[in-house]
Amino acid sequence: MVSLKEALECIVGDVVVSAGTIAYLGPFDSVYRAEMVRAWQVELSGMGIPFSKDADIIATLGDPVQIRKWNIDGLPGDNFSTENGLIVCKGARWPLCIDPQGQATKWIKTMEGGYKGKVMKASDATAV
Repeated sequence: MVSLKEALECIVGDVVVSAGTIAYLGPFDSVYRAEMVRAWQVELSGMGIPFSKDADIIATLGDPVQIRKWNIDGLPGDNFSTENGLIVCKGARWPLCIDPQGQATKWIKTMEGGYKGKVMKASDATAV
């Protein structure tokens, strides 16, 4: 278990990794995301900025209870899906969900309860 003092010493580096993930890595696959996080960690080390050995968006911003609720609501339980959920919920911009299997649509509709938004497909005549 990490002590509070150790966690506070690493908070700046951990938040840089998480903010970078939210801002830049949403459209990319898990392999590229992992490569970028490692590259950022190398840069942080070079600048003398401490970070946790498990610095990632899930460890920094993830709430296990909320993530479990997302899983119950239909979000798959893998790390990539959990990262996507955090990017959707913590990001300041509207996310674009490329959702060929309909998992994101199901999750958002269930999570939001009385969801009244519109789901569009590229094949819709009104899609622009």
